[in-house]
Amino acid sequence: MSHLRTSVFLASTFLISTSVWAETALDSSHQKDLGLTIYQNGLGFVRDQRTVSLQKGEQDLAFEDISAQLIPDSLLISGEGFSIKERRFAFDLLTPQVLMEKSVGKDVTFRKSNPVTGQDELIKAKILSNQGALIIERDGKIEVGMPGSLVLDQLPEGLRAKPSMITKLDVQGDGELDLALGYLTNGLNWHTSYSVEVAEDGKSLAMNAWANLTNTSGVDYKNVRLTLAAGSINRQVAPRQEMMLAKAGAPRAMAMDAAIENTMSPPQALGGIHLYQLPAKVDLDQKETKQVALAKPVTFKSKRVLVKRFGPVYNAMRYQSDTPVHPDIELSFTNITGQPLPNGLARLYRKDGAGVLQFVGEDHLDQTPKGANAKLYPGQSFDVTLLRTQTDFKVDGKNAFTAEYKMVIKNAKQTKETVRVEETFPGEWELEKASHKIAKRQGQQATWQIDVPASGETVLTYRVNVKTR
Repeated sequence: MSHLRTSVFLASTFLISTSVWAETALDSSHQKDLGLTIYQNGLGFVRDQRTVSLQKGEQDLAFEDISAQLIPDSLLISGEGFSIKERRFAFDLLTPQVLMEKSVGKDVTFRKSNPVTGQDELIKAKILSNQGALIIERDGKIEVGMPGSLVLDQLPEGLRAKPSMITKLDVQGDGELDLALGYLTNGLNWHTSYSVEVAEDGKSLAMNAWANLTNTSGVDYKNVRLTLAAGSINRQVAPRQEMMLAKAGAPRAMAMDAAIENTMSPPQALGGIHLYQLPAKVDLDQKETKQVALAKPVTFKSKRVLVKRFGPVYNAMRYQSDTPVHPDIELSFTNITGQPLPNGLARLYRKDGAGVLQFVGEDHLDQTPKGANAKLYPGQSFDVTLLRTQTDFKVDGKNAFTAEYKMVIKNAKQTKETVRVEETFPGEWELEKASHKIAKRQGQQATWQIDVPASGETVLTYRVNVKTR
């Protein structure tokens, strides 16, 4: 197989120097500036400015070092001193498999080294098929398998070593042109992850935010100005299209913004999304995942509370007990950063009694606007349990019933705990009696704040009348 790769390289060199001499290649060495915006749905927007010297007249310009997952009909090209006649995306790339497929039905030559003499032998054959395994015809016989390295005098027409966008230009005069290329591409993604250290008393959270970048678009992005877009954008499912683009007759595309920010700027609101501009240029290579700091570390004041939610399921049998359950740990805080927090996975850590940092759980942080409240639920309290028992149930009519509950809340810790109990009823409700005053009434939900003493228990009882319609 190594002989085949060598033969392909030599033939490719020959083809470029003879068959496409009228085409001007414009690779990444011509880049003047490169900008990239990555969205959270696998999409990226590339802004690529390149400079080239051209002569007056109609000619083909091949943009190389572009994304292999470029969306062809999203292409924007702008500049002065030329007009665009046609553009097309060449995706038939040079690979050993494609070479074999292009040679099916043709007479070819294979080179095989004689293990005794060390001399190369040339084998003439006709390729019949390359579906799964190579099938050839040699000396009137059918053979399966590759007899040696494939040798070609030249490459089949149209093959390229890497994806290219070929643009037919009508240049107005000799000289240097600045071209701004913009396009959407798949294969780029980013998401936020947070590392959060919880204070021992739960009254503060030290948070670091990281942007995790992934590039599977098929091209490297070197020294790129990177912008991250947080939020949801609408995308339509386009019909399947031929890769040849329609001949250009549309107005000139918008000019590309070449401004470079050298300092971290706060995210900008643009429609329904927020843009985060990284302070320095970065490299993002193909098949690479990279982490970059999204914001400076920040410490939030937080409130820790235990919470358990019940309802709205009821049982007609009396004295029906649930199994003991543990309340969730809720950590709430206000976003005081002055900028929105993108949604992402938050991993929480806390120091143990010996001062060693330990992982204590994780939760998904929803998109949080500046000044808004956020909540994280890293796990459940091991030392606190709730046992809920239905002590009475009666039907009061077609769409009404009365239920009575007893809830025993136990605390095995050496410190007092407060548990927020949220009960959701399946309709209009009214408490007939309760051992504790409700802290909040909202819609179909009643909320109690129950203090449980250290190494003790508290019993909550209530009787409720419910109309389901």
